[in-house]
Amino acid sequence: MAVFDGDFWIQLVVLAAVGVFLLIMLWPTASTGRRLLRKWQVRDPSDAQVEDAIRYLKRRRLLYPWLYVTIGFVPMNGDDSTTQFLVVVLAGTLLAELLALRVPREGRRVASLAPRGLSDIAAKGVLISYPVVVLAMAVPLVIWEQWARLGWLALSVLVVAVIVWAAVARPAIGDEIVDLALRTRSVHVSAGLGAGMAGVLVHGLLGFVGILAWIAIANTKPMPAKTAP
Repeated sequence: MAVFDGDFWIQLVVLAAVGVFLLIMLWPTASTGRRLLRKWQVRDPSDAQVEDAIRYLKRRRLLYPWLYVTIGFVPMNGDDSTTQFLVVVLAGTLLAELLALRVPREGRRVASLAPRGLSDIAAKGVLISYPVVVLAMAVPLVIWEQWARLGWLALSVLVVAVIVWAAVARPAIGDEIVDLALRTRSVHVSAGLGAGMAGVLVHGLLGFVGILAWIAIANTKPMPAKTAP
C-alpha cells in the first residue's frame, strides 16, 4: 500500500480511533483497581494496594492505541475484529511484562520470603487446560493443511510462554500480596487469550470451544493460598 494512498490514511485514522476509544473505555480508575484485586482474592484492598493495581493496568492499556495502528496493517488471516482484538491485547500484555522486567529506579520494592515458581502463581487447571486446548485446535489445522493459521497459532503460544516467564521472573514491586495476585492474573489472562486465539483461528464448533476456554481460563481465580505471602 502506497504511503500517500487515501485508503492508507483512512485505515490509519480508523485504527487509531479504535485504539483511543478502547483506551478511554478501559482506562483504570480506583474502583476498577479495587474490583480487580477483589476478583483475584485480595480482600479489602487498601488505597496503596489499589494504586499498585491501577499502575499495572495503565502499563498495559496505554499500549493499545499504538498496537492497534501497528497490528492493523499486519495480515493475520483472521479476517475479523475478534482476532485483531486478541492480538492487540496479547501483544500489549507481552510488552507490559517485558517492560516490567526492568528494575525500577523508584518504587516500593518488596522481597518474598521464598522464591516463587509457576506452580506457586498459576492454578493447575490453567496450566493443564491451556496446552490441551492448543493441541486440540492444532490437530484440525494440520489435517486441513492450514499452515498459515498454524503458524499464527505457534506464534501465539510463543507469546504466551514469554508472558508467563516474565510474570514469574519480573522483580517484585509494591505490596507482596498484590504483586502475587497480579502475577497470577497475567498468567491466567494470557493463557485465556491464547486459548481464544487458537479458537478464532480454527472457527466453527471447535472455535466456539476455544472462545469458551478463553472465558473459563482467564477468569479462573487462584486458591486463597496462592495469594498469601
